Amino acid sequence: MVEIIDSTDDPGTGGEGDQPANEASESTGTAGGLAVRFPDVIGQERITTALGRSLRNGRVPHAMLFLGDDGVGKEATALDFARALLCRGKAGEKPCEQCADCAKTRQLQHPNLKILFPLPTPKESSDDDAAGEEYTAAQQRKIDEVLAAKRNDYYAPLEVQGGREIVLEHIRTLRREFAKTSYSGEYRVVLISAADRLRVQAANAFLKLLEEPPGGAVFILTSSRESRLLATIISRCQTFRFSPLPTQLLERALIERRNVATDAAATAARLAGGSWMQAREWAEGDPGRKMEQVVGVFRVLYKYDPGKIDELVDQLSTGAAAKELPVLLELMSIWLRDVQRFDADPERYAHLGRDASLSRFAQVCAGRDFARAVEEIEQARLDIERYVQPGLVMHQLLVRIATLLFDHGPLVVSR
Repeated sequence: MVEIIDSTDDPGTGGEGDQPANEASESTGTAGGLAVRFPDVIGQERITTALGRSLRNGRVPHAMLFLGDDGVGKEATALDFARALLCRGKAGEKPCEQCADCAKTRQLQHPNLKILFPLPTPKESSDDDAAGEEYTAAQQRKIDEVLAAKRNDYYAPLEVQGGREIVLEHIRTLRREFAKTSYSGEYRVVLISAADRLRVQAANAFLKLLEEPPGGAVFILTSSRESRLLATIISRCQTFRFSPLPTQLLERALIERRNVATDAAATAARLAGGSWMQAREWAEGDPGRKMEQVVGVFRVLYKYDPGKIDELVDQLSTGAAAKELPVLLELMSIWLRDVQRFDADPERYAHLGRDASLSRFAQVCAGRDFARAVEEIEQARLDIERYVQPGLVMHQLLVRIATLLFDHGPLVVSR
């Protein structure tokens, strides 16, 4: 039975902000006299501690599978752990950041560190067996840009435009490199990003490597789509499940790592869905303005003026605003879920009470059917994706939400 390490019970990584935030600046897997550092990782202490213990005990699994949503730290953890494995410094912590190996791994240029991720099809190549084909200058430039971004930020995605799959030739190249170098007692680490995008032939070839791993080989696979992985690959890996990052932890990380203002950090963290990358993207925009728009929608529904509702529908469903409807609906869902949490347990979700509008709406809507309202919003999103007329969708949605949350009766449709 392959052991599964789950970060759900980690006080620093329990999703949706319902747990206290641990140190945002650095995770450390301390085991015995050796401290295994994860300087790039936010939270996920249960997992980093388990990895540190495995290195100290000399029982590092030869194959690990990191599962979780995008932006929760799977690749950052994998790269920091790879750096610890390849560090040959004599200090009491790894990576020591002082030896030559640490300098190479920091730049992702160590000979014993290989990174595979979906790449575009090379020039004049259309199948898995196209060995030796070269990328166009434009393709190579994009690949280099992605790797450069990764060197600077371990949370940056390994995504190249046109990169759809990891093909058989990538695995063949890896096997050739293992074959031409003899095992000298050092670890040889392979990170396979988006392992669910291994083409069938590549997955089968990789399975043979897992069944007969080369000496010193450590394979770390990451995926946000477990259902697309071969069951035989999953069964041969020790699985680590990464949970969404807590809202309070993301808020603190935005303030400490990105110098984001407190109010903007709090809003961006709430909107991020547990993803550090999403939190950063929201913080780089104007999350406060977006949430004010959402609150404005609910204020109109609370007052329940038919003419104002018609005006609001016109504003939201015409011109450039119509293109932003999916984002607006997503934010409405997030905001309502926060209202529901605060209504259900004000003490546990006291941090949400800092939003005066949210706490007031929680009082006004106490005990209402929030879950049904969220379902209605999600259905509206699906209808808009199916090209149902936005004005009709939004008018029906707003009337239903007003009825569910504010106990208003049927509205005379004036459209």
